[in-house]
Amino acid sequence: MLAAALGCASGPRGADRSAGWYHADSVATFASETQTPFRITPRSEYVIGVGDKMDVVFLFHSNLTTRGLLVRRDGRISLPYVGDQMAAGITPMTLDSVLTVRFAEILRDPNISVIVTQAAPQKIFVLGEVRLPGAYEVTDDVSVLQSVALAGGFTNEALPRHAVLIRREGLSRIVGIEIDLQSVMDGSGMSNDILLRNYDVVLMPRHPIYSASDFIKAATSIIGAPLDIVFKGWQIANLSASYEFFQNNAGQR
Repeated sequence: MLAAALGCASGPRGADRSAGWYHADSVATFASETQTPFRITPRSEYVIGVGDKMDVVFLFHSNLTTRGLLVRRDGRISLPYVGDQMAAGITPMTLDSVLTVRFAEILRDPNISVIVTQAAPQKIFVLGEVRLPGAYEVTDDVSVLQSVALAGGFTNEALPRHAVLIRREGLSRIVGIEIDLQSVMDGSGMSNDILLRNYDVVLMPRHPIYSASDFIKAATSIIGAPLDIVFKGWQIANLSASYEFFQNNAGQR
């Protein structure tokens, strides 16, 4: 299912705005142009990933405190009384709120704290027109351009002005943003070099994405191998996912 966009941004001529298409002058203006902003600033909140370990602490019900919970490959954790809960892809604060609502059905004042005690190495994917496409584990901050360097650089077919970052936002949003890497390399658009998060996908397409349907086609083709496990962890197969694409000015050139 393709959800309707909530924003009021104006798109380029012919853009399918009802399909979640947005347009802006630069990466930095995307958040101000929509009511459902794509977070493009450097990490301010940690996002839980597969392989992380955490403690779920109950202030007034210490017998329910669970320590050393491992986020499984399907992105879930298991807790007494409520069972499985999706944890990967959301912040500890969001998970705290979700668990508080679930435990409020059986406990009075379920004051809960979620504490990530051990972060797994982050995994990013660099696909398309790069020399060494695939998955990469990183322990330090990596930007879009740096990820391309990790993957051996561009092929001769690559279009640096039309790189695409694909990211899951929350439980059901799949967001793509066009990154003008040419402007990063020539120094005129350094702010476009976004820091990556766990399970981000950098796609170097052979052809520019000119419509929301192009983006959906590109994203859903990735959901198969080699990323099927990752996307299953996002529960995309069981969701009516909302697809949104943000086109930079480079997308019109």
